[in-house]
Amino acid sequence: MRTGASIRLFPALLALLILAAFPVPAHPRDAESLAPAPIDFVVLVDESGSLSTADVAAERAAASVLALGEVSDRSRVAVVGFGSVTRQGQAPVDTVCPMTRLDAAGREQLSSCVSKLHARTDAEGNGTDFPAALTQGLSLLSGTGENTPKIMFLLTDGRLDVSDSPAYGADPASRNANGTKALAQKVAQARSDKVQIWPLGFGSGIDRQQLDALAAGGYQSRCAELPSARPTAHVTAGSSDVSNVLLTAFAGARCARTTPGQTVEPVDSGADLHVTIPPVATDGSIEVVKQNPGAVAVTYYDPRGRKVPLQGSAYGSAFELVGQSGPVEALRIRNPYPGTWRVHVQVLDGASAQRITATAIWQGVLRSYILVDPPVPTAGQQVTAHVTLQTRQGVVLTEPEQLAGIKVSVRLTGKGFPPLTVALADDGRAPDARAHDGEFSAHITVPNTATGTLSFTGVMVGEGIAGDQRPYSTELATSAPLLTGAILFEDRQVHPGGIARGSVELRNQDSSAHHLRLAWTGGSAQSSLTVGPQQMTVAAGQTVHVPMRLVFGKSAALGAVPGSLTLRDEASEQVVQQAFVTVRVVPVPDFMDRYGKAVGAAAALVLALLVLLGLRWQDRRRARDTSDIQLILYRDDTELSRLRAPAHAGREFGFAVRAGAGGVQRLLLDDSGSRHRVRRTADGGLSVRLPGGERVTVPRGRRAPIADGLSLGFADQRPAARAAAPARAGRGTRGQDRPTASGRVRRSRGHREAASHNAALSARRPYDDDF
Repeated sequence: MRTGASIRLFPALLALLILAAFPVPAHPRDAESLAPAPIDFVVLVDESGSLSTADVAAERAAASVLALGEVSDRSRVAVVGFGSVTRQGQAPVDTVCPMTRLDAAGREQLSSCVSKLHARTDAEGNGTDFPAALTQGLSLLSGTGENTPKIMFLLTDGRLDVSDSPAYGADPASRNANGTKALAQKVAQARSDKVQIWPLGFGSGIDRQQLDALAAGGYQSRCAELPSARPTAHVTAGSSDVSNVLLTAFAGARCARTTPGQTVEPVDSGADLHVTIPPVATDGSIEVVKQNPGAVAVTYYDPRGRKVPLQGSAYGSAFELVGQSGPVEALRIRNPYPGTWRVHVQVLDGASAQRITATAIWQGVLRSYILVDPPVPTAGQQVTAHVTLQTRQGVVLTEPEQLAGIKVSVRLTGKGFPPLTVALADDGRAPDARAHDGEFSAHITVPNTATGTLSFTGVMVGEGIAGDQRPYSTELATSAPLLTGAILFEDRQVHPGGIARGSVELRNQDSSAHHLRLAWTGGSAQSSLTVGPQQMTVAAGQTVHVPMRLVFGKSAALGAVPGSLTLRDEASEQVVQQAFVTVRVVPVPDFMDRYGKAVGAAAALVLALLVLLGLRWQDRRRARDTSDIQLILYRDDTELSRLRAPAHAGREFGFAVRAGAGGVQRLLLDDSGSRHRVRRTADGGLSVRLPGGERVTVPRGRRAPIADGLSLGFADQRPAARAAAPARAGRGTRGQDRPTASGRVRRSRGHREAASHNAALSARRPYDDDF
């Protein structure tokens, strides 16, 4: 009989494990849409006679850590101890905890049932009956839903041993062979029932080949294309490492990840342990294993050094601590702040030194947004698919460290062809517009045999990554669409309460008018964002250019606001055009208290002089400042795009001309080496340096050609008197009109060229005064 403190410790450890598997309450609006998917799992614990007291304690502690790693309150768990049958009246397994959901009521039930776990004696049957253990595990998992992953974890210090079990035949010499056959049948059943098997062996008596066969023979996980998620047998030399090894296996089994922790033996002054949670994580827990729980106090600090509460919400995250009074405790975090967390452990007065370990397990639950251009393709047509990835808080993943290891693809399904999968890239190569901006793109050709409805689904694969798969569905068009549109968006930065502007271009080749609806999807409640106009009309045979705006509330939260704009025909509900948009809300510049208060009559005069000098300097600087400029791109007489200069642009800013959706040329801010550069000229116009080094002058109120068929104008938001500074005395009159000897005014060469270029532009549109 095996007794001792380690045996009595097991129920407490396992109870704390399962209690900790209950996560913090989800926010109602996204609990179902972006919550970790549940799993059903069974922990099979070897209680054979070959286990030492330390081994049993290690097994139980490992099982506790395993359950602590679960990240869904909808998951279910069962705990089974197993040995073997050596005589009549014995049972090879003991289900101490039936399949129980990890909600509040379930945790109370589990805290009671785990107390029935005990070490087997010879009278109870202390062999190692793997087939019986798997039989019970499969039975417990038989009621699991079709879409819920099913997993069995098997902890053992040895190999199959049923030589003393009459259940496998009267001849003791053939019982293990019969047991091996029965085990193979149960493994095959596990594969058929879609149950994963993750074995963990420790000690010197392990049959590694047998454990490998168990892992490979069972069902392979839904994310088995990742090496860490492929069921694998793990073997460690001693029981002291069982917890860490099993936690890593558990993370792989449920498509999560762990980050290596630290182990310390704190002295009276305490010690710090550090664990890292990456930016992509949306759910996680920090687990602390203590040998003497009553003698240790644990405090948690986020990467910004802020002490976090053990229950409730703070700093945009939600927290729940479980198991504080036990040997294993876990701080469960929803929406954890990314970075290195500090775990401070303090040994209470009079307590002996002990070994303490901290580890983090996390999962990134992401949402994929997919757009297809054109939105209504024809059979045989090549389309461009665009996918962005966002966390549940609406953060678009754009940083290389956030996207490291994540692969994105699009799957096309429909009638008349087998499913197609195409990998997407974010490398800046066509059709991807810009590298590392979080938008993945690729071309995909609709099969000629396709009919009916098409479904495009964005698929993401990455270590520790899970996500919803929201398909984009559309009906095949039988001919080229008569109604087309383009969404042009220029403002990418606003202040709280500000307006981001763009435009919608509609072309109706139909014989009747069309009414359309513009909608915004994404962002967050803190953005207080509205889009306008929400409805627009284009008459038959007409092309219209409609100004568009995104209005942010005065209380809009700072930071990036990602989303998509969708233009839909109200009559047919067909999508005409879509576009991804990300606007960054930045704080209003604070110019208050720029100058100090005067503190005396003598200082007042000096202050007034300084103010006067400062204003003159500022006026000269403003004369060259380009912040008030809005560039306008034309093709012939058609306006294609507008671009506002960045706030505080200074003497110059850069831009690029690139093709957007539908091949329409657009102006984009660009500070790379191959960009255009804009400066003001002394007479109120602009000087544009092209990528090749040539300079083009754009007079105020006119246009100038910059490429084949493209010309550039501009709108100036400041008064003309300030923009057109007079030439300084002593300088020549080059570029100005000069009187001749006969009294006539002779046009400068620059004015003659500008007049020639603008001769064809006399038929001005209503907004021509802008350029």
